Amino acid sequence: MDNAEKRKYERVTLPSDAGAYVEDASGKRIGALRVIGQGGLLCECDPHLYRAGQMVSLRIVDKSEGIERNLNCEVRYSEAKGIGFAFDDLGPDSAVEIGVIIGKYYAAGNR
Repeated sequence: MDNAEKRKYERVTLPSDAGAYVEDASGKRIGALRVIGQGGLLCECDPHLYRAGQMVSLRIVDKSEGIERNLNCEVRYSEAKGIGFAFDDLGPDSAVEIGVIIGKYYAAGNR
């Protein structure tokens, strides 16, 4: 079984022109939102910004959907193209907004 089959949540890849991005707790844009699922996200940013296991507060912004959602996340890994974060205790309102982003890009990718 490969990693895709082991995943608990489906993920979608956002196109490079999506415009969705991630900010740190101070409101500084840290990078583009590239992959998202109900379990976490991949931010295209400096891979040395955070270390694996670190808990951080982030904000996902998708202005086209009116979404600016604050989330607590755990850094899962970093790689050359960015950092993977797992959501920590995603509440119902957050889950709905994450679902809106997933649905938007899932539908766009299957046209």
